[in-house]
Amino acid sequence: MEQQRSGIPSFEARGELSLELVHATEAAALACAGFLGKGDPERVSRAAAAAMRAALERSSLTGTIALSPRHQTDLPQGLVIGDGERRVDLGAYALEGASQVARGHINSTAALVAAEPGSFPRLPAVGHVEKFVAGPASRGAIDLDDSIADNLRRIAFANDVRVQDLTVAILERPRHQELITEVAATGARIRTLEEGDFASAVMAALPGTGIDAAIGVGDIHAALIAACAVRCLGGEFVARLMPRNDQEKSLVAEGAPAVYGLADLAPAGDVDVAVAGVCGGPLLPGITFGSGFAETSSLVMSSRYGTVRRLTTRHGATGLAASR
Repeated sequence: MEQQRSGIPSFEARGELSLELVHATEAAALACAGFLGKGDPERVSRAAAAAMRAALERSSLTGTIALSPRHQTDLPQGLVIGDGERRVDLGAYALEGASQVARGHINSTAALVAAEPGSFPRLPAVGHVEKFVAGPASRGAIDLDDSIADNLRRIAFANDVRVQDLTVAILERPRHQELITEVAATGARIRTLEEGDFASAVMAALPGTGIDAAIGVGDIHAALIAACAVRCLGGEFVARLMPRNDQEKSLVAEGAPAVYGLADLAPAGDVDVAVAGVCGGPLLPGITFGSGFAETSSLVMSSRYGTVRRLTTRHGATGLAASR
């Protein structure tokens, strides 16, 4: 009651929410890491979702799932988790890259985003968006109505490098073959990824990953979750809806924006993000196991505080048992 009388928002009064979210992403990462290379991606995905949900139930939050990639059925949109005092809307990606974990490959992450209730954008309910993501120096340099070559020239100019010095991340999908050919024609390097729609966008906005841009068509909820991280990192993110059929086309209202910028894709208020690495990759190291312990590597971000932290956490036997 004192907080309400003084007009201090709960987010402000209680510090960085990202430091609480990271417990849930670590739990998801730890729960599925034991299945590394053992096959059965569905089991891996279910283990991650169950662990994230259990960690949120133990938290001080009451969270409503507002964003959830369409294949993530264990954490559906509208699900309310927990019974804490702090109410938030959540963007949950308990595990990106379940097949990567199952096959023992790289580039799998667990991600969680929180914002004040009702603050996530409400875009038409289409399944896919075309996205183009780059780092902070490239703000204002991307135009989806322009050619790939001209966009990469502007990004290169903004970063004081040549186009040939850029590395562009693209998911390895049949729908991206023409795009890959177009990027190759510019002279830029290409990093093709089996999985990592969310991770590739964050890598493009985060210095030191070796990725300068991420482009392609992917899941709309993964894109919106990624946009929250890119906002915290100060990067650039533009997207365009890609209706797949007449039913989805009918959902796009006449006069709707042709292209959405970061201000349209990420919450206008405070947003907090936590990401944990599972099996390693350019974004984050994977989990390492020792005698009776495991170590996780995470990114935690807050738009309000302008913080981006890298955390290495050692989990003893008690923490490992809680994640199972």
